[in-house]
Order: sequence, then C-alpha cells, then structure tokens
Amino acid sequence: MRWTVKHGINLSLLNWNGNLLSVTLPEEPKSGGLKIKQYQKYLDDSFRSKIATKIIQIKVNHSQNLLEQLSRYYNINYPKIKQSFEKERKWLEPRSKEIYSDLMTYEGRIAGIYLENLTAIFNQLNPEFNFTGRKNKANSRNYNASDEINALLNYGYAVLESEIRKAINGIGLDYSIGFLHEINQSRTPLVYDIQELFRWMIDISVIQLLEEKKIKKSDFIITENYHTRLGEDVAKKLIEKINSNFNSKYNYKNQKNYSYQVILQDNIQQLSNFISDKKK
Repeated sequence: MRWTVKHGINLSLLNWNGNLLSVTLPEEPKSGGLKIKQYQKYLDDSFRSKIATKIIQIKVNHSQNLLEQLSRYYNINYPKIKQSFEKERKWLEPRSKEIYSDLMTYEGRIAGIYLENLTAIFNQLNPEFNFTGRKNKANSRNYNASDEINALLNYGYAVLESEIRKAINGIGLDYSIGFLHEINQSRTPLVYDIQELFRWMIDISVIQLLEEKKIKKSDFIITENYHTRLGEDVAKKLIEKINSNFNSKYNYKNQKNYSYQVILQDNIQQLSNFISDKKK
C-alpha cells in the first residue's frame, strides 16, 4: 500500500458484493478556494439546476445512443425506444424552471425504458442468469445482489466510483456536495453525479463479458443469505474489460483521440472551471 501511494497508484478496496470500502486517493490541492466556490454555487438554485439538468440530459443521450447501437445486434425495438425517449423529453421541456423532483422523475422514467431493454439483452445473452432488473424487495440499493447480472453491475459501478473519487480529489472538489443528488450523511453526491455520465461504460463492459460466453453460474458464489457474489476469476475478467474500455481511444471534442480515463478527468476539470467562473 505504501508503494502504491508513493507512485500515485489508486488502490480500491471492495468487499465481495461490490461495496467500495476504501480508496487510496492522491493528495488534494492545497487551496480551499475551489471548495468555497462549490459551496456557494450549491446554494444558488439557478446554478445548481443548470448543472443538474445538464447531467440528466447527457445521461439520457448516452442511454439512447447505446440502445441504438445495441439494436443492431440484439432483438430490441429501437424505433419504439426512440419514440419513448422523445415523449419523455417533451414531458420535461415545457417546464420553465427545472425542479429537482421533476428532474429525478424524468430521469427515473427514462431509466425505466433503458433498463427494460437492457434486461432483454442480458436475457438474450444468458437466459440462465434470469435477470429481472435492478430493484428487489430485499435491498432497494442493490448492494446485496440476488443474481449474477446484478453482482456484475454492482462490482463494475464500484470500480467506476473509485475512479471518479480519485479524479474529484485530485482536482480539489468536495465529493460530499453534489448538484443532482441530494446531500446525505456518509454519502458522496458529487461522485454519484459524475457516475451518471459514465454508467453506460460499465453496462457495455458487462455485455461484452457476457458475449464472450466464458462465464457461467458455477463461477459465482451464493452466500448463506442467498446473495450472489463474484468469484475471483469473474471479478478479474470484469476489471480487465472495464480497464480495456476506459483505456481505448475515442474522438473527443472533434480533436484527436483520447482515452475515457482522460475524458473523465477532463469532464471533472470542466465542472471545476464552471464552478470557479473560469468558463461559461
């Protein structure tokens, strides 16, 4: 651990069901000015609403784009999906001032469309896993996975969370103050905000892993409480897939190609510049 910290390597500790226990973070910038600006902007309803709305818009665009791409290979009805997305956009547009409850209602309805089709794809790929969705009565936060797909998603989202926490800390923002997600004790709302922009990367990583047909039910462990956890080999395969996707190069800002690792950091830097009134 001392060696990883010395060389600036992020070390994330997860428990078996995908909970992020701890992260070794880079040293924070010394200036507290950015955090003061962040607190001020959080208290400005107009400013907060602007950021929250943008996060939702980008998440919705990513979700629709991913489903459009997947419809080329899987049996999902993209014309119907597109129609549903447009209908939901029209539902939100007439509101002159976005209210957080409206935004979250809108996001929830869009997420329902997205997950319904993602569920169909997961079941086409591996019917044996019998995925029914992200919500269950036992645990609405989905930490204790009831099936293999939820176990994969939980673990992947925890890996993503650790990367975002590292980037936020390195820039000097306070991840306990978000703009879309509300402040709660022992939570990291700003991390959850940024996660919304990149969750699709985890979803596609899980799909790609299933496409390889290299994992099966016996690769997972069922606990005495009937929760599903990843076996060591499955966890390793998933991390490798996520790592590969985040380090692949993509065209960004119509300039040259960058990895999503760099794009993630740049998005948080842009948010920082916006909060600091350095950019519009």
